Amino acid sequence: MKHVFIVAEIGCNHNGSKELAKRMVESAKDCGVDAVKFQTFKAKDLISCYAPKAEYQKITTGTSDSQLEMTAKLELSHEDFLELKAYAEELGLKVFSTPFDIGSVEFLDSIGQSLWKIPSGEITNLPYLNRIGAIKREGKKVILSSGMATIEEIENCIEILVNAGTKECDIILLHCNTEYPTPDKDVNILAINDLKEHFPNVKIGFSDHSVGYTAAIGATVLGIDLIEKHFTLDKNYEGPDHKASATPDELKELVQNVRRVEVMAGSDKKIVTDSERKNKIVARKSIVALKKISVGEVFTEDNITCKRPGNGISPLYWYEVLGKVAERDFNEDELITVSGFEWQEC
Repeated sequence: MKHVFIVAEIGCNHNGSKELAKRMVESAKDCGVDAVKFQTFKAKDLISCYAPKAEYQKITTGTSDSQLEMTAKLELSHEDFLELKAYAEELGLKVFSTPFDIGSVEFLDSIGQSLWKIPSGEITNLPYLNRIGAIKREGKKVILSSGMATIEEIENCIEILVNAGTKECDIILLHCNTEYPTPDKDVNILAINDLKEHFPNVKIGFSDHSVGYTAAIGATVLGIDLIEKHFTLDKNYEGPDHKASATPDELKELVQNVRRVEVMAGSDKKIVTDSERKNKIVARKSIVALKKISVGEVFTEDNITCKRPGNGISPLYWYEVLGKVAERDFNEDELITVSGFEWQEC
């Protein structure tokens, strides 16, 4: 099975602190992920003063401030991001950031970002999609989240990106549910198959907002290319996304179990593996003497039976052996031999 690219979504769970963000990068590295992702935005360019908080944001951060005020506290400066990017790269991690406004797209483009993430909320933002779609850079990939989107909206978004200059084969479409945390009944992992059917020319991944890591493991079995999981050092930190994020222990378990599933998936062919082949002789049966049989006796259900081990004549030939004549003497439990019948492969 292919290697699933795992992204630890630091997002804004650093709460605007470069020091906390650095600790999160270190922890994500220890968890074994392939990449860390941040979010780049200027709150005033992203959110109007009239924008309400989502219900989950009201639950996690209260109602005393607006969405704009809440989000402004979570900004990282461009300088801080560049420092964190360099540090993560020193640790061997890939680093990228989701821009939430055109100015942030311009900044990330100016520093040569080649891996782009379009969040679910921007899937209908035509100027934004055109700007990212038009970026020309070797190795460019576009990761597209599909939370809250219909198939028709996804089709339209991909068409915009392609018309702007992005190759369809360079798009990774993520199944996603935009509720934090996503209720189990709404995770809908099997929708990945629907996306594969509708969009055969793009790669498919999974942005997991559910509690724990079970959904990510289930999605891996369906042959996805990428998993994105929100990450926090402590679910009790102040901020909108911490409670829907994986702790270091959960993220490490996610990575370890995804890697196990990659090995376990094997091929799409039912075969006898080397590890089990040796157990045929132990678990299968052969035709044996039920009691002492003398040469010349006819084999009947009264003098032969089927028992382990499985290295003699297979019970599949039971009716062909019945009625044959013993060519020699057999002791009880001895493997029956009959001319023209081969013993089983061991």
